[in-house]
Amino acid sequence: MDRLSEEQVAMYYPRLFRTALRLTGSHEDSADLTQQAFCKAVSHWGQFDGKCQPATWLHGILINCVRDWFRRKARRNTEEFHEWALENVVSDRDSAAERLDRQEQLDFLRRAIEDLPDDTRPAFVAAVIDGHTYKEVAEMLSVPVGTVAHRIYRARRNLRNAMPELFLET
Repeated sequence: MDRLSEEQVAMYYPRLFRTALRLTGSHEDSADLTQQAFCKAVSHWGQFDGKCQPATWLHGILINCVRDWFRRKARRNTEEFHEWALENVVSDRDSAAERLDRQEQLDFLRRAIEDLPDDTRPAFVAAVIDGHTYKEVAEMLSVPVGTVAHRIYRARRNLRNAMPELFLET
């Protein structure tokens, strides 16, 4: 592949944008960071060696852009958003109280994910929410697979501690 085509940009953009949104919490910043990632990818396309999928390489660039953005930003100002891929697990058969309870749990979970430490959140979002393999996440973050596994373990442990009522042992 000689260069990144317009079709590929159109295909990869939504997924990259959602990842940026999950990591930043801001529509505007996510759009900027996604555009920045594509600009870097286009200007460095010659460095793409084909050892991984283009989407994995692009996500790695995006993760680095987000990481740099967090470093530059003294404090995080997040706006309320609901674009997480956490499905509203409510049924028409649920009572109004059950639906409200489930929505409150999902909102709490979203906030708990936003509050994960900066070193664990990208691995957790990429693997658990976006569905990338540990190997792909390791390539994106430029860390060993074992580090990804440990970061996801820590993220899950933090979420369990933050939300014990949602993670009851059965």
